[in-house]
Amino acid sequence: MIVNKVLKINKIKYSIIKCISSETQSIPTRNQLIEQIKQSKDCDVLVIGGGCTGVGVALDAALRGLKVVCVEREDISSGTSSRSTKLLWGGSRYLVTSLVSLFNHDLRLIRKPKETIQKFLEEFKMVMNCHRERRFLLNKQPHLTNWLPIAVPLTKWLIWPPPFNYPPAVFGPLGLFPLFFKFYDALSGYNCPPSHIMSTSRARRKFPQLAVNDIKYCSVFYEGQHDDARTNLSIALTAAKNGASIANYCDVIKLIKDSHGKVIGATIQDKISNEQFDVLAKSVIFCGGPFTDELRKLDNPNCENVVKGAGGIHIVIPGYYAPSNFGLVDMATSDGRFLFYLPWEGHVLIGTTDHPSEPSMRPVPSEREIQWILAEASKYLTKELKMRRQDVLSAWSGIRPLAGDPNSDENTASVSRDHVISYNPSSDVIFVAGGKWTTYREMAEDAVNKVLEVKPYLNKNLRPCSTLDTHFVGYEGYSTNLPLRL
Repeated sequence: MIVNKVLKINKIKYSIIKCISSETQSIPTRNQLIEQIKQSKDCDVLVIGGGCTGVGVALDAALRGLKVVCVEREDISSGTSSRSTKLLWGGSRYLVTSLVSLFNHDLRLIRKPKETIQKFLEEFKMVMNCHRERRFLLNKQPHLTNWLPIAVPLTKWLIWPPPFNYPPAVFGPLGLFPLFFKFYDALSGYNCPPSHIMSTSRARRKFPQLAVNDIKYCSVFYEGQHDDARTNLSIALTAAKNGASIANYCDVIKLIKDSHGKVIGATIQDKISNEQFDVLAKSVIFCGGPFTDELRKLDNPNCENVVKGAGGIHIVIPGYYAPSNFGLVDMATSDGRFLFYLPWEGHVLIGTTDHPSEPSMRPVPSEREIQWILAEASKYLTKELKMRRQDVLSAWSGIRPLAGDPNSDENTASVSRDHVISYNPSSDVIFVAGGKWTTYREMAEDAVNKVLEVKPYLNKNLRPCSTLDTHFVGYEGYSTNLPLRL
């Protein structure tokens, strides 16, 4: 009986290992990929940058049938793409700001109806796109993502000063906030677990670290969560599996131009072997994130910067400061930023965004920011748990690019929270910047569409975009019961 049980367990393990092996055996090694790149006389698309957008472009283009090379100067996802809040969110903050701008107390809807409605529709479109992309990641990539309930603790029945400087928000705890989250659920097609109200007694059971005596109730909604670096790497592996030649630690030394000043490739240095080689391409795409301007200066040293950095500061503290399956968000911090307080790999991740920052490969959070996070995060905790500076196990900063389009005919004085796909007709280079982790796939699709728009001769016998139907490496053989089977 014991022998039969052991044989059955080994059979299950063998079937899982065989499934994983069959999925990954078609992925070349780095050395094989480097050889592919060097032997490639000409490719259709050269992607520079190995963050989520860069490998997303490589995957989209490869699935359509284009010949793709993608290079990253450090490790895949070593930059901003691995330094997020680990959330796949539907744009709740953008939804709030769009509604506030539409129904603002200064009556701008009456004074400037066309401009106000246009701005609202732009923001609302962003929110709807976020919901579509979040649904794709949660439904198609369950091996990488999960739903996370997030509580919004409300300590007063009336809030003053009003959140977002919107007077009606004073009455938010009296029903406006729960209604907002139900509307938020509806925008996703009720694809997410339903938002709900959590009483103080239930909050005491679910989130014992909260100072529940000071809380009237909690409004709970759901967002997606993932390991950003792991997801980024899975996209890259999926692209390589589908024919894209992707290599890390390959730095772009210079761009190659033809006699007309058009960029037709790049000189690449393998930082491991120090070997240099040329890669020729029919189209070159910069996916450098906050370092987009650095890449643009390889094309034109005198070009003006168009990317502004929005830094996100995060700290990690011990796991006993929060339950393992429940998060919290403060939407009314002292300076108006959102502060997320989330379980993460047995610890607690606390962080915020939108702090002006200069692009840097190794951004370091300031002590002032760390102390601010500690002070803000302590507001809702029971006095028995005093958050101390020595509880900070690690801290990091990631810089998200906010970009304008220098090649647009429209006014580009303002930067966009949505993404920018910019084509420079004088050099034939396309750059992608802005956006959010959640919408990386949409950005990649738009970038490949732009390539085919400006290079229509490439659009022969190509397949349509299929990334919305694509599972990433690791999906085959996965089930929610996999840990139990193992």
